Amino acid sequence: MSANGSTGSGFGRGAEHAEPDAAGALRRRMGESVEGFLGSAAWVPWKAAGTSGEPEDGSIAHVMIRDREFVPVFTDPAELTTSLPDTEARAMPMAELVTALPEGFGIVVDPTSAQAANFLQADVVAELREGMRGGVPLDPDER
Repeated sequence: MSANGSTGSGFGRGAEHAEPDAAGALRRRMGESVEGFLGSAAWVPWKAAGTSGEPEDGSIAHVMIRDREFVPVFTDPAELTTSLPDTEARAMPMAELVTALPEGFGIVVDPTSAQAANFLQADVVAELREGMRGGVPLDPDER
């Protein structure tokens, strides 16, 4: 996926310089194509709900960046733990995240590094959601 000058969204910047580890491989796959992004899973911070203790209770954590709501997504679970200590994380398929997000939410991948961070603005997420209506496209390597 590439930068979009009209929305400021961009994905894949710096993926070619990603470390040769599992997180780097995930970043490269997510940046190669829409199918690669939607067919990938990454770690998402999770806010537990109250005291019920039920895993399905709670919600995806989000952050405000320049007065816009984003869900932070991490390709490396250790980076999430370091960046957001005491926060539960869940591995989540990106296709599931895209369909679960409310209108107006974007996604920021690896937000703790200015060099690695990639932003998908809310309108780009909405386009992804619309493109999935006929079924979730999967990366051929993931089938």
